[in-house]
Amino acid sequence: MLGKYSWSRLAGQDDHRVSFTDSKLRSEIKRRFWDYVELVFISTTMIWAGLSLFFGGIYNRSEYANNIDIYVVDLDGGSVGANITQMILGIEAAPSSPVWLQRNDLHSLEAVKAWVLDNAWGALVINKGTSDRLSNALNDGADYNPVDAMTLVESSGRQVVAEMLYVSSTLTTVAQTVSRKYALEQVNNFRNSQAQLQPNIAALLDPISHTIVDVAPAGFTISPIMSTFGYLVILLSTVGVLIVWKMTSFPFFTKVRYRDLILMWPVLLLGLALILSFYQALAFLAFRGPNYNSLALTYTPATFFKFWFTGAAVAFSLGLWLFNWFLHLTPHIIAFPSICTVIPNVISTISTFELASKFYRIFYALPFFNGSKIILHITTGAHSTTGRNVGVLVAEMVGMTLILWVSIWVRQVCVLRGISDAHGWFHGSKYFHSPIPHYKLEIELAETHPPEDVEVRITSKSPSVSTLAGQASPIRRRPSRDIEIADYDEDSVSLTTGNLGV
Repeated sequence: MLGKYSWSRLAGQDDHRVSFTDSKLRSEIKRRFWDYVELVFISTTMIWAGLSLFFGGIYNRSEYANNIDIYVVDLDGGSVGANITQMILGIEAAPSSPVWLQRNDLHSLEAVKAWVLDNAWGALVINKGTSDRLSNALNDGADYNPVDAMTLVESSGRQVVAEMLYVSSTLTTVAQTVSRKYALEQVNNFRNSQAQLQPNIAALLDPISHTIVDVAPAGFTISPIMSTFGYLVILLSTVGVLIVWKMTSFPFFTKVRYRDLILMWPVLLLGLALILSFYQALAFLAFRGPNYNSLALTYTPATFFKFWFTGAAVAFSLGLWLFNWFLHLTPHIIAFPSICTVIPNVISTISTFELASKFYRIFYALPFFNGSKIILHITTGAHSTTGRNVGVLVAEMVGMTLILWVSIWVRQVCVLRGISDAHGWFHGSKYFHSPIPHYKLEIELAETHPPEDVEVRITSKSPSVSTLAGQASPIRRRPSRDIEIADYDEDSVSLTTGNLGV
């Protein structure tokens, strides 16, 4: 029905048009073809660069696992603690495993927890009194709980993926290995012993076990992608608005003062960032729930505002960054800065830079990374680098604002001089179309036709007219000839009195 209606309305309108096979279009198709080839080349480069960055950040992470340090802390101070410490430090370090170190300046389990929360990936703690409790169980048959022997302290909030893949698994594996080895040694020692003892059989066969304490729990379902996906949605929502602003800003650059422009754009970007980050904070509150773990930090109104303003800082800095690019790029490549921005920022949040080559350390400066570290600290309290992260975000916002002021000035100059058109095409491009003449045309005309004094006379053919008739009005014009306009009195039109015969 709609097709028939459209065909009847458009009938005859295609009569003057040509088909793609017409020879008149060959030159135009050829020019367009090379434009498409250029786009394919750029797209291919961008795709391979993006994929290489992404997979390179997570490729062979185990080769860099020895950049992670895990500590053994002997709070027992007895034979059991010394034996377990020797077992752990005697484990041959593999390139694909974290490195074990010993720390002796911590004297309580609470001190170890606080230290891991702020500084470390994890620690295996041999608890106080383990030697005495085990000795009493073996010699006197006293009650014994093997899980009181060791405590595995981890901090999943430092970096969720690395903690799950390397720290937590390594702590658990080593603890189980120690338990088996110690049990075998103890049974052999008991068999070789001549003493007549009535040991606690459970303590004899299973002397060492452990409990796990996560001082900064972040192992809930959405934790690895929570901030990453939130910031990604904000960024993609911002891109569309920025493109519209770029395509519709031509009248602003021709009519609005520069000082007003450099105030308007940052204020608009900040407002957009506040709105989008507000939605992100609400979504996290709705889908995460007030508490995700019994040890989680309480979700308070202050937490909500921290989420909100952190997201706003990330969105604002990225919006400034992208708008700086969009102001100067031509339409056919305007999407590529978004790709260059999205991929490194996503990599910075899902990768652990200790588990990647040193090249990726430059990603410490990216907004996604710093915003995600702040969010993890807000929700878990782990490994506070908030001061550094906030400083980086503030520096990026200030720096990008200053650069945007320069970009606005450059864009306005290009518009007013006819160098760039409304869509961003530059003079010389076949797509360029600007109502403002290119400034070099004015220069060339001035050189070839220097300004001369030209007399324009409005001459009345009636002697009774005494206004401007016969008077010369000198003006500056490029044409090098005088102009004389004859005003006849016979008609009803008069240039001297303003009567146009209407």
